[in-house]
Amino acid sequence: MGAFKIKPPEKNLPSERKFPHIDSALNEENYIEQEMLLQRLTTQPSEDGESLWLLSYSDMMTLLFGFFVLLMSFSKIDIEAFEKVKKETTTLFGGEYQKPFQQMKEDLKDQVKLQGLNDKAVFDELEKGLTITFRGSVFFESGSADLKPEAIDMLKKVIPVVKKQDSKFNVVVEGHTDDNPIQSEKFPSNWELSSNRASAVLRLFEENGFDKSHLRAIGFADTLPILPNRDANNQIIPENQSQNRRIVLKLVRATKR
Repeated sequence: MGAFKIKPPEKNLPSERKFPHIDSALNEENYIEQEMLLQRLTTQPSEDGESLWLLSYSDMMTLLFGFFVLLMSFSKIDIEAFEKVKKETTTLFGGEYQKPFQQMKEDLKDQVKLQGLNDKAVFDELEKGLTITFRGSVFFESGSADLKPEAIDMLKKVIPVVKKQDSKFNVVVEGHTDDNPIQSEKFPSNWELSSNRASAVLRLFEENGFDKSHLRAIGFADTLPILPNRDANNQIIPENQSQNRRIVLKLVRATKR
């Protein structure tokens, strides 16, 4: 019979570690404690009732805001649509909508009135601006494209009012004649006469510092009468012809590019 052998007690082997990539059990315990602390901080509300997730949320909102600001910088603003929304919103809340050129219109009317030409100037509103129609006799002698001295004086009063809005409006000057034919060395037809009259007015704007890119001169001759030049029997109607001989000053809101 062999000798009796006492088997030594087995030592308690360490349990399998949860994070084997950590070099020691002590470091692993510290790691677990830090994870638990971070979890409590991110899931439990702070004293003021807010959690740390708001920090990430605020960062995201800041980035989104910057992104949309960048988009706006590359976008083209539709001024007409913007004014339409502004008008509807103001009306909806019981306010009184004022067009962006309303004050300019009133100032121009005052200047024309001071020159005693209130009955010879007609103001009309456009969707994007306004027009001032002056009878041809106010600015020019018959068959001439030279501005009268009183016309120059009046324009020198009108131009500073428009100049305040220089970058916001394009200035378009239209020349119109009656249907009486003209044939001279300087003006072979009403086309040349109407174009030269419009250019004479426009040059005064340019001489007073207006940017050329905001100026336009157009001659329409007798193609756009506001009243019939002749009756059914083809007889001249002098009063109507006087109305058709005119200069039209259009102030049209410029489109931003």
